Amino acid sequence: MPRHCDDHAIVLAGYGFDEKGPYLSLNEVEDDEQRRYHVQGKLFSLRCHPQRLCVGRFDLETGAKTPCPLRVELLSDAKDDLCPACQEATGFNPSFYYADFVSPQQRAYNLTPHVVYLAYFALGYVKVGITSAARGVRRLLEQGARAGRIVGRFDDAYQARELEAALCAQEGIAETMRASKKLDLLANVRYDAKEAVAALDDEAVRLARVEVVGAAGFDGRDLPQDLSRFYFGGPSPACADLQIPDGPADVCAGRCVGMVGGVLVLEQQGTNYLVSLKGWESHRIDLLEDELACTYDFAPQQMSLL
Repeated sequence: MPRHCDDHAIVLAGYGFDEKGPYLSLNEVEDDEQRRYHVQGKLFSLRCHPQRLCVGRFDLETGAKTPCPLRVELLSDAKDDLCPACQEATGFNPSFYYADFVSPQQRAYNLTPHVVYLAYFALGYVKVGITSAARGVRRLLEQGARAGRIVGRFDDAYQARELEAALCAQEGIAETMRASKKLDLLANVRYDAKEAVAALDDEAVRLARVEVVGAAGFDGRDLPQDLSRFYFGGPSPACADLQIPDGPADVCAGRCVGMVGGVLVLEQQGTNYLVSLKGWESHRIDLLEDELACTYDFAPQQMSLL
């Protein structure tokens, strides 16, 4: 059985979505390279270890990601996933508008085209955000939005931020949403694609009537879209078919049905289980292909290690 943990350390550096579907970003520490492990349809197990290492740096101009050249080990309670050297090399701060210092890399990045989007998670749960126009829908996917809509296109991040600020001041539009809340909504709230699209249409009509929002460049011409196909290759499973397993938080296993944001959907014995990888990033992991390192018990949802 193929294993990816025996010879050298692997670090979970993140996750993403491309034309092949959802993937995990894995840093091969000794080889100083990052690779994508596409998860959909594969049977595998992940085991998370306490050791943490810097996840590496991101080039804001090219979009290239590389492992930490210094292989810096992080403290277990470190807030950031990057060492100081990789933080400086990346130079990115998503809250640049509050920062006392903006790096040269970010200043150049901020002057590229940006978009403002509405991300839908469930009825009554919509958040606003901005991202580089070059990233397209990927930011919505990384956040785990069930549906999304572009509501503004701008020449730079500063103009985009003006609309974002105007929108998050409106009732029912959040600026942030906790990962735990997203997981709860995914597991317990029914998702209907037509309902989601209709809700974003309604929000666009409501927000367009707000003077300060319109003045900031709100544009409702882009159509909303259901994002299920990016996560599952087709329609989303019903929430009644999605379970959060009890048991140890450092191991997961199953055949991957899909991934929503950083939440794996793993099937065992006809039941789909949700496993959030949010707390696993920067940790050393074992990746065992074609193996079940644990089994889930649907009722009463207890998990036993093999």
